[in-house]
Amino acid sequence: MDFRLLGEIEVRSAGRLLDVGTPRQQVVLAALVVDARRPIPIEALIDRVWGHNPPANPRPVLYAHLSRIRGLLRQTAAPGGGTAARIERRHAGYVLDIDPELVDLHRFRRLVEQGGDRQRDDDEARAATLAEALALWRGEPLAGLSGEWAAQVRASWHQRRLDAVVRWAQAEFRLGRPTAVISAVPDLTAEYPLAEPLECVLIQALHAAGRGAEALDRYGVVRRRLAEELGVGPGKELQTLYQTVLIEDPPPPGEARAALRAAGPAPLRPRTAAPPPAAPRPVSTVTPPPPEPPREPPPGHVDRQRVRTAHRRALLAVLVAVVLPAATVSAHVLRRNECHRDESDGRPTASVDRARKLFAAAEALDRAGRAGDARATVVDAVRLWEELIGLDPDRNAPPLAPAVLRALDRAGVDFSVSRPALLGWLGNPLHTPYPAISQAILLRGWRFTAPVFLDAVVWNYEHTPETPSPRTLADVHPDILKAAVLENTRTRHGTRPTEFDQLLKP
Repeated sequence: MDFRLLGEIEVRSAGRLLDVGTPRQQVVLAALVVDARRPIPIEALIDRVWGHNPPANPRPVLYAHLSRIRGLLRQTAAPGGGTAARIERRHAGYVLDIDPELVDLHRFRRLVEQGGDRQRDDDEARAATLAEALALWRGEPLAGLSGEWAAQVRASWHQRRLDAVVRWAQAEFRLGRPTAVISAVPDLTAEYPLAEPLECVLIQALHAAGRGAEALDRYGVVRRRLAEELGVGPGKELQTLYQTVLIEDPPPPGEARAALRAAGPAPLRPRTAAPPPAAPRPVSTVTPPPPEPPREPPPGHVDRQRVRTAHRRALLAVLVAVVLPAATVSAHVLRRNECHRDESDGRPTASVDRARKLFAAAEALDRAGRAGDARATVVDAVRLWEELIGLDPDRNAPPLAPAVLRALDRAGVDFSVSRPALLGWLGNPLHTPYPAISQAILLRGWRFTAPVFLDAVVWNYEHTPETPSPRTLADVHPDILKAAVLENTRTRHGTRPTEFDQLLKP
């Protein structure tokens, strides 16, 4: 039996591909398989399957899906009797009792952990293990399934895949095999065009293979793409690698490095040592003259080739130290200036479209692992959102509400009301406190360890004695907001934290 989630959902038994049912039934199956052997509360299952738009009475519908999945699992019974997987109802929720090794997603995780343990095996074994893990991918995880939970699972496992590729590439570098990286990574960079770690390993591989011009050209492509798509420059790691490619000579090819390691250090020879003797020649009646001693350069002689090389390296160092950071800063300034640009009479103007782009850029930076840049971009987006509300709340607030919800979701903020209701509240800043409180949360860069329900936080805030309901960011009192979040966590999750900082991710 084989469960496959790294692509379209498939269940195979004895070589047969079984019918996994409707997309909704596949979400139920995936929700159980992702957390195999761990209980899932029925409320969590309903949330994974329907999100914020469940049917009027979701439990009977969920029970019907579970019954059909049990029938599917009975088809996977071993020939000698018994069932390889089964669903159990326990006090803490539903559990899919299955060997994780039968699930490609869990095999991938185990292999990546094994390949990342530098204490267990050598680089050859690690590279092979990570390559085996990456070969399990058949496409987009949970392909064809919609919903916020499926999207979150996909984003999480895409990040794990990127981390595994980088670890595999580093093992291949240590083995002196950059060409393997050059062959495999370009297809992935097309799939993840904004993933800088992938670009780093590709540029490093090109440089190690002696293809420095291609490495520099690749850096230029990445820099232009980041500027056009996100309005930012390359990250620090990519810039440092660029400096290395500019200034340093490439290392010897992998085969030469391996031979050098096997042979050990070469014996030192005097600089004036004579060349090895040539093969004997036929005896001649003419005695050749003795070889001339090596000529010393005359006083004041200048080795022009050395001077040109030194000048070139110095010029490149200046370019790296001055021009490259300036270009990066210019991209950042351009991004900020697009938010507040003098177009007519000198007064700052703002655009909903620019705000959307900033929120989207922050989301892309989060996916690329650039948390610091993502937080800075969210601040720019929220400030522009605040300005737009001040200019024309009825016109500017509603179209930005979906982007705000996505930003809150990345911060660990959830909601127990319907999505349309929440969008309506976020789109009405004159009569609800939701925009002001959301701005306060996002501007402070809070990331919560457990879901914090926005509607409960707002209710707690508004029911604090002698506290008016805020309509602007300036009306929000940080201490009252922290107390409202803390009370929400106590009542919703039962974790009983005593300090607000206990709720935040490090």
